[in-house]
Amino acid sequence: MRNEYIKIEDEVGYVKDTRTGAILNINRNEVEAARERKKLRKLQEQELEEMKETVHDLKNEMSEVKQLLNKIAERL
Repeated sequence: MRNEYIKIEDEVGYVKDTRTGAILNINRNEVEAARERKKLRKLQEQELEEMKETVHDLKNEMSEVKQLLNKIAERL
């Protein structure tokens, strides 16, 4: 079965799939740019999550340091 597409009036780079009714972007440059934006967004989200984990770890380590300093101060 072959898909047939109809050009959409006044919209360059978009067609309608007659079988599914879906509107498709056939402009390869736009599609590739969207993929790159998605990839960048995922990398930024991953970087943010790593920073959150680092901050959490630093808070835990600071808490441990404070506890140790309190123990040292009690012995003095």
